[in-house]
Amino acid sequence: MKGRKSGAVFIFLGALLIVVFAVGLASQKNPEFLSRRYQYDLALEQFRVFCAYCWLPAGIIGIPMFLISLIVSLIRERNSNDQ
Repeated sequence: MKGRKSGAVFIFLGALLIVVFAVGLASQKNPEFLSRRYQYDLALEQFRVFCAYCWLPAGIIGIPMFLISLIVSLIRERNSNDQ
């Protein structure tokens, strides 16, 4: 049971890093991404700046972490169902 919880944590972290990667990549291509015309949101702007700053390491770490954790979780699930 403990292995399933730790696998879920790595899947969640991988998915979170993939979101940072996607937002950062989109804000690099379009600097006005996530900004509204007549409204300014400091938290959203800071999140966009953070993602734009570290999108490449987040993608390099997050995508393999998510895929490997997902595959390991599926293999463990299949092995537990076989027994």
